[in-house]
Amino acid sequence: MKQVAPEKTCMQFSIRRPKLPSSETHPEESMYKRLDVSAWLSHLNELGQVEEEYKLRKAIFFGGIDVSIRGEVWPFLLRYYSHESTSEEREALRLQKRKEYSDIQRRRLSMTPEEHRAFWRNVQFTVDKDVVRTDRSNQFFRGDDNPNVESMRRILLNYAVYNPAVGYSQGMSDLVAPILAEVLDESDTFWCFVGLMQNTIFVSSPRDEDMEKQLLYLRELLRLTHVRFYQHLVSLGEDGLQMLFCHRWLLLCFKREFPEAEALRIWEACWAHYQGADV
Repeated sequence: MKQVAPEKTCMQFSIRRPKLPSSETHPEESMYKRLDVSAWLSHLNELGQVEEEYKLRKAIFFGGIDVSIRGEVWPFLLRYYSHESTSEEREALRLQKRKEYSDIQRRRLSMTPEEHRAFWRNVQFTVDKDVVRTDRSNQFFRGDDNPNVESMRRILLNYAVYNPAVGYSQGMSDLVAPILAEVLDESDTFWCFVGLMQNTIFVSSPRDEDMEKQLLYLRELLRLTHVRFYQHLVSLGEDGLQMLFCHRWLLLCFKREFPEAEALRIWEACWAHYQGADV
C-alpha cells in the first residue's frame, strides 16, 4: 500500500501476480496464439464463410484477437453476421441494416413535441450527460466537438427508440464505446450493440431481476470455489450476500476493473462462447 501523492488522501492498492503457476491455468492455455490476419483468413473459404467455427471460438477464447482485425471479427462474435454468411450476403445485410438504422433514427427525429419531451426526460437527458464523460482518454473520443462522441450519442438514443422496454441506463455508453472504436461504422456498431444486449447474460439489462439472477450465479460459484470467503459473506448477514461491490463488475463486464486492453480481452473470451452459451 502506498500513498499516491503527498497532497492526496486516497490510497492505491496493487495485487500483482505476473505469472500464474501451471496448476492454476487451463492445460490448453499456451497452445493458442492471438488470432492475427493470417489465422483469420485461414478460417474463411473462397465465399467468405467461416469454416471450423468451433476451432475459431476456441482460438479466440485462449488467444484473443489481434487489434488490427477486431473490427472485422467482433460482428461475428456479437451475432451481427452469421458464420455461414458469404461476403456478398454480409454486404447485402449491411445495406439492409443501414436502411433500418436510418428508419429508426427518422422515427426518433419525427417525434411529436409531447413525445420528445417525454423522451428527453426519460432517455436523452441521461445520455447527453454520459457520452461526454465516456472513454474521453481514448484517442478515438478525445477532444472537443469530437464527431465520434456524437455518433455514440446517436447510437444510444436510437437504441432507446428501437428497444423502448430497455431504453437507456447508465453504463450502456461504457459498453457501446469500445465497439464503436473498433468497428468504426455507426450503423454496424448499432447492430453489434443490439446483439450484445440480446445475447450476453452480463448486460441483458440492469433490471433488478436480471442483476439478482447474475448474483445468484456468482454466489453459487463462490460457494463451490471459495468456501471460506463465501462463509465470511454469510456471517455478515443479508448485507454480505447482496454483494453490492459486484454490481459494477456485472453491469460493465469488468471494464472499469481492468486496463482497457485486458478488459476487452475478457470481453472477447466471453463472446467466443467456447465453454458455455450463457456468458
